[in-house]
Amino acid sequence: MKRDKPDFWIILITFLLLGFGLVMVFSTSYYKGLTDFKDPYFFFNRQLGYGLTGLVLFFIFSNIPYTIYRKYVGLILIICFVSLLVVLIPPIGKVVNNARRWIDLGIFSFQPSEYVKLGLIIYTASIMIKKQPIIDNFKRAVIPPLVVIGIACLLLMKQPHFSAIVIILTTCITVMFCAGTKVKHLLFLALVGLPVLVVALFLGDYRVDRITALFNGFSDRTGEGYQVTQSLIAIGPGGLTGAGLGNSIQKYAYLPEAHTDFIFSIIAEELGFIGGVFLISLFIFFIVRGVLTSLQAPDQFGTLLGIGIVTLLAVEAIFNLAVVTALFPVTGVPLPLISYGGTALMMNLVELGILINISRYRVRKAKASKAAPSARPVQA
Repeated sequence: MKRDKPDFWIILITFLLLGFGLVMVFSTSYYKGLTDFKDPYFFFNRQLGYGLTGLVLFFIFSNIPYTIYRKYVGLILIICFVSLLVVLIPPIGKVVNNARRWIDLGIFSFQPSEYVKLGLIIYTASIMIKKQPIIDNFKRAVIPPLVVIGIACLLLMKQPHFSAIVIILTTCITVMFCAGTKVKHLLFLALVGLPVLVVALFLGDYRVDRITALFNGFSDRTGEGYQVTQSLIAIGPGGLTGAGLGNSIQKYAYLPEAHTDFIFSIIAEELGFIGGVFLISLFIFFIVRGVLTSLQAPDQFGTLLGIGIVTLLAVEAIFNLAVVTALFPVTGVPLPLISYGGTALMMNLVELGILINISRYRVRKAKASKAAPSARPVQA
């Protein structure tokens, strides 16, 4: 494959989102840093470190040929499953907010589920290429990848990490659809899988409380509905232009997790409708550009891998925005490249680095007639 220049627009959007996120992490966290750690720059300095490390990874992965991941998909799966097992072992697995999702190595800790998402995208894209000759066979083409994905979801349920399960299933099924899986097979999976997800959802009392708070949050403003209520109180007064950068009231200990999961609420409060629309427009532009880049990949693996990465980031953004606007129950999904968090931020930049590498080999329309015979378009 001929290596070309990377996609300028995806790089630009990445840097805009990263820079915007750093500014808003400082704005939303300096009060908490000052009161909890006597340092208003505590969270900003850490996020800046994560961002710089992530940029190094971004440039490294943008220069690694994406085809190599298919060769080592077995090793990638082993790393993912071992990590999901290790995180369940105390004291290696660290409990935060009643969930054991972090591996604590003393010097630093990280969340395996963040790279497991990418690992399962690589696996799904790879195995669906192998299944192309029998793509219409439900038992041989659809069941095997679902078994592997299902085992990963069961391990995530043990943490528990329900939001990661939903994101992984949504992303991997999207990849399977783009690989040519029959719609009737996917509808059958939905009919069988949705009841299972609903049952799993109601197995946790705290998840039931969050759903109840979603539909009747203002009736319990000091209890389960507190976060949703405070989020809407932050968004509501923002108006067209907001209160001004740094002038949020809700971040002064009223809105929990203002610098992480609910950072968009403070963005809307400080920058108003214009700031919120600007941020959402960046995500929409990224999705459109990412899909176009994926469709121009020289082979089907590149297309499916790119679509998977774009879908993953899009679903995470949609989930986060839906939570802070009280459309979804509280799930703990960060806003990609914007929310505070080390593992999530660095993995977002790794994923974008891979997408940039795919863009280096894309087949442009003007050159379509000169494309290599081996290039295969994605099967709808």
